[in-house]
Amino acid sequence: EVRTHEQQHQAVGGAHAGAVSFSYQTGPDGLQYAVGGEVSIDISAVPNNPQATIEKMRTVKNAALAPAEPSAQDRSVASAANRMILQAQSELAAQKAEEFQTVRAEAEQRRVESAEKREQQDQQNDQQSINDGVRTYESLIELGQRYANGLTPEINLDEVV
Repeated sequence: EVRTHEQQHQAVGGAHAGAVSFSYQTGPDGLQYAVGGEVSIDISAVPNNPQATIEKMRTVKNAALAPAEPSAQDRSVASAANRMILQAQSELAAQKAEEFQTVRAEAEQRRVESAEKREQQDQQNDQQSINDGVRTYESLIELGQRYANGLTPEINLDEVV
């Protein structure tokens, strides 16, 4: 029963679980019997990686609760893993919120730059239209002066328009 209990911890804990160690007692028949045991398990957070910490702590929690009858120590480890899951979820949410704010700020910056570029293009187009209008006006004035001086102007409509 003791061996099965500890082996369940180790099997579910996988890479995070250490070796099983047992404490023995000599029975009345002179044989050694396992009367207690333990499996060490790594319950440290994964540095700078809340998602990996969540996954690791789920494994730790499952390993702690793997036996049919978890001990008080097993439940304590599961509870600690659960607290670490909650903290890592909070860190992950904060990271995602920060990433969202960055993406939002970048999108706003692109929107502003695009609006500024459109405004510059509109100003350039307006200036070009003004220049074209001035040239047309000057051509018409010149034609009018030729006509006023008694010359029959040769009108090239492509130049005027």
